[in-house]
Order: sequence, then structure tokens, then C-alpha cells
Amino acid sequence: GPAQQRGPGMSLRQRPQQDGADAGNAGVAESDADDEGIARAPKKFSEVRRRLMLSRTWKWCMLVVVGSVPIFGILFALPVALRLRGCRTVMCQLRHYCFSVYLTVLFLYNFVEAQFTDPGRTDKVKPTFETTGQYQILLGAEGGELSDVKQIGSEEPLMYAPNYCNHCKHWKPPRAHHCGVCQRCTLRMDHHCPFTGNCIGLKNHGHFLLMYLFAAIGLLYSMAMVTSAIAGSFQGPRRMTPSFRPLPMPPKAGYFGKMKYSFYVLFMFTEPVLLVQVVLTAAACGAVFCLGIAAWAQAFRGNTLLELLFPMKEYVQIRAKTYCPLGIGFYHLGWRQNIRDLLGPSWRLRLFLPLAGSPLEALDQNPQ
Repeated sequence: GPAQQRGPGMSLRQRPQQDGADAGNAGVAESDADDEGIARAPKKFSEVRRRLMLSRTWKWCMLVVVGSVPIFGILFALPVALRLRGCRTVMCQLRHYCFSVYLTVLFLYNFVEAQFTDPGRTDKVKPTFETTGQYQILLGAEGGELSDVKQIGSEEPLMYAPNYCNHCKHWKPPRAHHCGVCQRCTLRMDHHCPFTGNCIGLKNHGHFLLMYLFAAIGLLYSMAMVTSAIAGSFQGPRRMTPSFRPLPMPPKAGYFGKMKYSFYVLFMFTEPVLLVQVVLTAAACGAVFCLGIAAWAQAFRGNTLLELLFPMKEYVQIRAKTYCPLGIGFYHLGWRQNIRDLLGPSWRLRLFLPLAGSPLEALDQNPQ
């Protein structure tokens, strides 16, 4: 791994381990060398695979894959489901089509924004004290004011320990990490997402969370529509009649035999397009809910994935040559404020409309 970083004039004993690590594939980070000089071997990315995952071809392929479920559902499965549910009036069908298209637009918009939005560059964020590479800490006080906290027994302000990136050749801001795939440092890096082909950082983390939110709502709606339509298909044109009945189940059928017989009955009395939609929805539900719940849980706590995997990698100088590690939960401001910080000032509108936004939205409008 890269050598341990040290601030100017600090010895190895005075300077604790710094860098949380370089992010590898799918958010897996690489740690720096420890005090004994023993380092875990980093996972090297082949140049061909790295370029492929950063290419627009990869991103458009991923967009086609994730967009296949809602598009197939709207074009093919929804008309059949509405017919079997007895929804034949124009208003009834229009209501379902509008809701389906609305969720699809919100989901795909946030997915595309998570793909193509710059997660946040660090080269323009200069340290408060450039000679030592340290950033000052301003803690929130009552009334929304920021308080200037002093070090113990000194008039010096509370500062982060210096953290230098040997790859990018500049000081790293707090919570920033170097991505081994993108080969750059990212502000408030959460992880590198292979599905979006982009790092998830300060500027696109909100889109990443909203993508999971609208995907989950759409998948639950799809599953409810399809299952109710399948239940109604037994009363439809292919309903069970004395002349149209399935073969009887074998008397000594075991667990797998009964499962096979259930699928046999479904194939006989269910429209094939609904079965395809069930399979696509179930597969998407497994990915969205497993990954999405974890992503939202960390967002509620104010943590990033790298901070969870590699805790206590950042240090604060509390007095001269004395550093205190920051544990998980240091940035927790309450779950409401944590989500607002990720979605930006227009967080209410972004819950209902396809809008861009980031925590730096106000800063971009007024740099002062």
C-alpha cells in the first residue's frame, strides 16, 4: 500500500495512521501501511477493466439493464394486469399508467444523475492552514451558529490532523478518500459503485439514495399489481373448468415435487408475460432492498461505507502533538438533518420531483 502520510515536522510516533484508504472495486478500500511496516496487499485493478467501468458504454449498458424492468412492465405486463384485474375504464387505466410512468421517470432520472454527476473534486478545496495541511473544525451551536473551538490549553483552533494523498499530490479534506478506480480523490466518498460506474460522494449521494427509494416503491407496486393479476387469472379466460383442469399432483410428492407442481399450475393458468414480470421484479427486489436498506441506514446515521469499514481513520489535533481518533457517529446530526444535508436545500421537492441538488447547492450560488 502507499506509505503512511505524515504532516510536516511530525515523527511516526507523534503522527497516527491517517488515510482511510483508497477505494477499490465496489467500494472495497485499501489500508495504508501500519506502524510496523506491514500492509495488506491492495487489490490491483487491471487497466482494461478500469477503463471499461469508467466508460460511457458501461454506463449506458447499466442504464439499459436497470431500466428493463420498469419499461417491460409498463409496455407489456401492465396492460395484461389491468385487464385481468377488471380495470377497463379510461380513468382507471390512466391512473395506473400515470403512476407507473411517474415512478419510472423519478427512478431513471436519479440513476442517470448518480452516473454522470461529478461526486466532488478535492483539488480546489484548500486547507485552512496550508503550511501544515490542516483543516479547522467548526462545531455547530444552538441557533445554527458555528463555534470556534480551541485546543486544550492553547488558543490554537481545533484542527484535523494533516492527510496528504501521494497519488493526487495535494492535501485531502476531511472524509475525502482516493478511489483506485477513478484515480482521484472524492469529497465525502461513500464508495465506488460499479452499477453506476461512478464514485458516490458529496454531490451525487442524494441521487444515489433517491434512486433506491423510487426503485423500492416501483417494485412494490409492480409486485402488488402482478400478484393480484395472477390471482385474478384463475377467474379469466383460462379459468379452471371441468374440461380444462391440470393433472393431479402425485400422491407421494415431496417438497420439491409440490414446488414443481405449483409452478406447473401457474404456467397453465397465468399469462406468460406476468410470469416474466414476476421473475424480473423478484430479482430486482433482492438487489434493491439488500443494498438500498444498507445505504439508507448509513445515511440516517450520518456515516459513509468507508467510515463503517475502516473506522477511526481520521484524527483531530486536540493539543500540541496530541491527536484523538474520530469514531463512528462523530458526524451524526440526527437522522432528519443527515438526510437534509445529503439532499441539499431543495430536499422536499426532490422527494416528489426529478430535480438536481447537492449539499453544495447554496455554496455554488453564493461562494462567500
